[in-house]
Amino acid sequence: MRLTGLAVLSLTIVVCTSATEPVLPKDAQEFSPPPVYSTWWNMTQGCSRLAGSLSAVTWYSTEEVVHDLSSGEVIAGYWVPGSNRVILNSAVMMDGGIVRHEMLHALIQHGGHPRNQFLGNCAGTVDCERACAADAGPYPNPPETPLQVGTESIDISLAVDPTTPSRAIDEGQFSITVITRNLTSHWVTVAPASGVDALQTFSVDANGANGATRLDELSNDQSQRIFAPNETKKQVFDFAIGDSPFGNQLPPGFYLARGAFAGWWNVNYPLQFTINP
Repeated sequence: MRLTGLAVLSLTIVVCTSATEPVLPKDAQEFSPPPVYSTWWNMTQGCSRLAGSLSAVTWYSTEEVVHDLSSGEVIAGYWVPGSNRVILNSAVMMDGGIVRHEMLHALIQHGGHPRNQFLGNCAGTVDCERACAADAGPYPNPPETPLQVGTESIDISLAVDPTTPSRAIDEGQFSITVITRNLTSHWVTVAPASGVDALQTFSVDANGANGATRLDELSNDQSQRIFAPNETKKQVFDFAIGDSPFGNQLPPGFYLARGAFAGWWNVNYPLQFTINP
């Protein structure tokens, strides 16, 4: 679940796939992947350590409410084995986490949600909501009981990609990644800061003279809150250049960004970046 400081998307979305070849929605329209899809494809190849061809995937959009064939749940999109096509509800065509989720299906060529990929290698890069986490199976018990730690035992850093976003690159789409590392040699879980939801994991806050926004991520699986010794976890937050209060948009200008895990902010080391027109 991803919440924003500005708005919450009202459309109920569950990301999943269909194991059978469904009939295309009546209004399905094939579309050419926008430039940022190449960036997202490379990100998904990188985290999964798998190689594939984006051009081998056929993309469709639909205005219809799509349901999973087996559960009947409302879904954002699905990948179809055999034909290697992805059908997305038009409302999520530019939602990076959802699109990369379906890209990961196309790379692994599998309709299920293997834990080692969706909640392991690509955790934080692709969305994995409750249905995905349930399909991945139970989280294996760590070899030792995780110690409960606070901000003193973790390191939080940020990265923006591209380093200077502009409309000339990926049509103004960019990302801020929050990276958290366990500084100890033990299994740990991070105790939430005072007043913070126990399920809250990553947060990002970007502030500038021309705009500001905050995003928080809530965990759906224990693996998102437990760190192996010296383990690094990350969360990709997707943005676009613009002045709308919706769609995670920020206008051009200079910004300071902070990152957090479980409500513990890296206030002493903010990320400085500039968005060009």
